[in-house]
Amino acid sequence: MNAESAKQCLTDIGCNPDRISQLAELVEAGKLTEAKQRLRCLRCDLMEELHVCQRRVDQPADYRKRKTSPIC
Repeated sequence: MNAESAKQCLTDIGCNPDRISQLAELVEAGKLTEAKQRLRCLRCDLMEELHVCQRRVDQPADYRKRKTSPIC
């Protein structure tokens, strides 16, 4: 993967331009371990955001399901 496709990928997943620039600087400086660590943090942030959104979807759906399901 070249630098431009990596930047496009980060843009596509919602990474802000400042973070993309920081990651690019780390890679260019040869600090790959630090760049990988920051990418792991980005992934964790995105997964947490996904889980929060999923809970917002699931809670009303579960409530409606309980309200409409007959009690056995």
